[in-house]
Amino acid sequence: MVTLATAAPPAGAEPASRPASCVPFGTAQLPPGVPSTGTRDGFAALPEAVGVAAPASVELRTQTTQFNRFWDFALVDGAVLARPRVHGGTEPWRYAPLPECLRGILVGISVDDDELVAIDGDGWIYTLDNVSHSPLLWNWTSAFGAPLWAGSGQRVAGPVPGTWALSVSSPWDNQTYVDADGRIHHVGLGKMTMVPSLTGDGSRITYADPWLPNDDSYEIGGPLGGRFRAVALSSAGSTTFVTNEFGDMYTRNFDFDAAGSDSVFFRYSWDSQDGKPSAPNLFAELLNRDYAAIRLPAQDWVHQPKIPGEITSAVSVHSTGVGPGARELRVAGRSGGTTGFWHKDLHADSWQFTATGVELPGAPLENSPHDRSAETLAPPAPWNLSTSLPARDTLVDGQFLLDVGLPYSLVDPRLLDQAGLHAGPSGYRLSIDHFDPAATTRNGVVTAPDGAAIDVLVHTADGLRFAPRGAGLDADPRHLVGAIEVPQEQFDARGGDPALDAFVRDWMRGERIAPITLSATDTDLVVR
Repeated sequence: MVTLATAAPPAGAEPASRPASCVPFGTAQLPPGVPSTGTRDGFAALPEAVGVAAPASVELRTQTTQFNRFWDFALVDGAVLARPRVHGGTEPWRYAPLPECLRGILVGISVDDDELVAIDGDGWIYTLDNVSHSPLLWNWTSAFGAPLWAGSGQRVAGPVPGTWALSVSSPWDNQTYVDADGRIHHVGLGKMTMVPSLTGDGSRITYADPWLPNDDSYEIGGPLGGRFRAVALSSAGSTTFVTNEFGDMYTRNFDFDAAGSDSVFFRYSWDSQDGKPSAPNLFAELLNRDYAAIRLPAQDWVHQPKIPGEITSAVSVHSTGVGPGARELRVAGRSGGTTGFWHKDLHADSWQFTATGVELPGAPLENSPHDRSAETLAPPAPWNLSTSLPARDTLVDGQFLLDVGLPYSLVDPRLLDQAGLHAGPSGYRLSIDHFDPAATTRNGVVTAPDGAAIDVLVHTADGLRFAPRGAGLDADPRHLVGAIEVPQEQFDARGGDPALDAFVRDWMRGERIAPITLSATDTDLVVR
């Protein structure tokens, strides 16, 4: 069985309470940044790495080997090496610039687009900016987090090798992404940057975002309702790739901005956008409602086909070009006794093998030929919540807040009460067992005034916060935007179910999806 190892300071040592002090605090991550060029100006001036055990080629994104379109990077003996990414690896490795206090203490690196992050033994994140440009523009910083990448620093929530990665989507390289309807949208000028990592038993995917508060409260809800236990993770271009110990693999295109959580800079809708074209740019999409908004809920996980051979936990995903589907998945393994890596395009139906003959990174996986995703599920979330649904005549719903661009996490319920925008109970009650705030969609039951049970889906997206909070649910209300959905088959057959027909008519206002806002604690749920 493959398990998540623990990464901890040596016995008797306490984790450092702040990043290494010699790393500059300023950042070059100011939108929109510099277009990617990959020019080599200044590279020849870097010291050549002579006599070090550097890799001959870099094919996988691992804890010690990384690449983007223009450069290979390697972490060797605590030093960061770089060279132009040329087929065959003919260029010499050179030492990338590195603050003196980081020499010898780095334990992992990850590169995507124009950023490189490195972590020390305590998990502190250090960012090398502009790595899709000339080395003359490379710039180290320890800044991370709110406000606007000016926070005092952040640690990777789960720094175990092979369980965390940097993901970046930029307006220069990836340029676009798609929503759940497959409609194209444009990456914001501030990019989409995050560092997701497996935490706990591998079923939680916690991510750090340099524009958000430095805490561990933001998560990508994992496969199978957040209960899939992964042992390895890779992420690039907002595409996260995970596997369990049996080689069952899933991918998901997810980012805070695309998932419905940033109504300040993005426009979302739970309603169909059919008949509306994609906007030509981000500003047109935000300001012109004739163009399609980002359709919610966020995209779900995609179960990838099994690999027909031996594999290890060294999974890797990287961007291959412009657009949301331009990703390649790679997994270290063997075929016919020869080492190398399995690979396929994100949406391809089958895997191919490339031989390398090099020692395999990662731990061997028991790659069963059949799906075993559900064999090691984590326990369901412990929170069973219910609430009275308010009458809809004065309900301030999630779509209203999305339409006016008001961050729902900043709406004080007391102000709504004073304005008379909260109504009394409608007679309907919503119950959700095992409510996981990180999940995008879960089952719920609406109890009608006559006691009839109506099965519904409850979608949510996390709120935009400006102050740290704890993970999961606790006594501090967690604010989310969401929607109640009657599944299509039930909706179409509602004429034969009087309770459902009345609920759709009276509370859903004749629609299949009704936007709401929610506040949840570990004991209470409130729908507004």
